[in-house]
Amino acid sequence: MTQPAPIGRSPLGQQVYDGLASLPSAKRFTAEQLEVIYALAYAHVAQGQYAQALPIFAFLSQYGPTRRHYLYGLALCLQMAGRYDEALNINALCATLFPESALPTLRTAECQMAAGQVEEARATLGMLTRYARAGGEAEIGNRAQALLDLMAH
Repeated sequence: MTQPAPIGRSPLGQQVYDGLASLPSAKRFTAEQLEVIYALAYAHVAQGQYAQALPIFAFLSQYGPTRRHYLYGLALCLQMAGRYDEALNINALCATLFPESALPTLRTAECQMAAGQVEEARATLGMLTRYARAGGEAEIGNRAQALLDLMAH
């Protein structure tokens, strides 16, 4: 079932979304079943147990590949595990599927910083401060500016 594209999702992003939604794995569990499993993963993250949450979010992302909170959780756990390249890839997917949120771009910059990609992080943060504030996400824009300020010192 094709879901209407949110404002800002590109035709390619919609094509990716539709392709993921049509995978056989996306129909294997009900939304309610997946949410019960998500509660366990969320509890691990809330306790800072990212290593324990990572395989659960990987499972959830396989069986609920278009559910934003599963992909966000997977990206966060990968980031906290120091698996920055993988986290960058999942954040890029999130930004493609859910362009209305600047959070994946902020996490991309955090991964770039942690991986020592200073110039890339600076460029991402510079773009993000303008985009987030203009898009009504002042908190993320402010966080991006704070990271830029930290990088300047």
